Amino acid sequence: MDVFEVWTLVPSLSYSHAGGKSTSGFGLHDSNFLGYGKTINILHTSSAERSGELFNYRDPNTGWHQTALNLSYADNSDGKHQYYEWVRPYFALSTVNAGGITYEQFDQEDSLYNAGEIVQTFGHSSEKQEFFYGAKMSLSDKRNIHRWNIGYTQEEDIFFPLDNDLSDNPLPHNRDFNTSWIEYAYIHDGYIEASNIQQINRIEDINLGLQSRVRLGFANSSYKEYDNSYQFSHNISQRFVVSEANLLLAEFHYEGFYNEGKIYNGILEGTINYHWQNFESGQFYLSLEGARGLRLFGDKALSLGGDNGLRGYPAYYQTGDKRYLLTMEQRFYGEKEWFSLFHMGYAIFYDQGRAWGDSLVPQSENGTLRDLGMGLRISGTRNGSRDDGGHNVLHIDIATPLDAGPDTSQVQWLVKVKHSF
Repeated sequence: MDVFEVWTLVPSLSYSHAGGKSTSGFGLHDSNFLGYGKTINILHTSSAERSGELFNYRDPNTGWHQTALNLSYADNSDGKHQYYEWVRPYFALSTVNAGGITYEQFDQEDSLYNAGEIVQTFGHSSEKQEFFYGAKMSLSDKRNIHRWNIGYTQEEDIFFPLDNDLSDNPLPHNRDFNTSWIEYAYIHDGYIEASNIQQINRIEDINLGLQSRVRLGFANSSYKEYDNSYQFSHNISQRFVVSEANLLLAEFHYEGFYNEGKIYNGILEGTINYHWQNFESGQFYLSLEGARGLRLFGDKALSLGGDNGLRGYPAYYQTGDKRYLLTMEQRFYGEKEWFSLFHMGYAIFYDQGRAWGDSLVPQSENGTLRDLGMGLRISGTRNGSRDDGGHNVLHIDIATPLDAGPDTSQVQWLVKVKHSF
């Protein structure tokens, strides 16, 4: 039996560059603090929007009724960000009950874009508190899990002009919601083991069963257009094994607030992902996603750019209330473990998409955009922690736009860490 040494206390160095914007960080990461299985991050971060110091502590098991504790505090150049969570999660399909409280508050500067360039910056102050409790329903069996959850969410967002903002564009509207809600969730246990789907040479647990979650709520607000509104949300997904070498994932989501015949911040979106193992160490990947917004909050516009799917263009190159994105990749999974540290993979890709429609900022780019590129994927085998929810894969991509204007660089390069290939 092979024995692998896993490092837990490591220097934390991060760098990402996507859509012409760079983010970096350095500090310390310990996924087994003092040998107790706790995680600590101490980082200095820097991005195009802000810089600052971040402290994060995660305790996956406090020893009290299998609860987890997450604490995060950031002191940034444009304000502070704090997040606290104490929760007993549904840590397994057999979990009988769950519950918890979360609190988040931040002050920061937000920006609106046109063709990847900032045209307006404003202040944003936000506070959110939530409590929930839930349990597995008695009609559940070994393969079919039914759960109910109830909760209360209090949230407020305030936007204000900055002294250096000379724009005539309107600000997003202030809003607050005090929402009581009830939720029903269903999971069919169809888990199988697979490899080289979203990871590189790792065993992956993939659920082929139907998963669905429906939430209904009633919200009060100090703003008339939102007061006495109904909240609705539904998410449904399922994976299908078309054949031994073909896997299909379909996901559908909609949400919003309804009041006096109008829907606010309504969004309807769907995604289809197709994986075809077209040779032993290769996979053809196809993804199609689309979204349609209705009376979106001003800071929630749909966007396309180098940091969220259209890799040959600057970040926030297009925004609006409608969006689609087509991605095609030929993936290659390397079998060799390099220097006993990491596995490598490769990809050749084509992206096509468009974001258009209503936006606080008029857009000069509204047509369909395409790009071509290639990329390298690196998955570490010694940084064994999964405290952030999944194994990380480093993406290094180079792409060229096919429909960009004369002021856009013909070579875009991206470095990002993701949880999948």
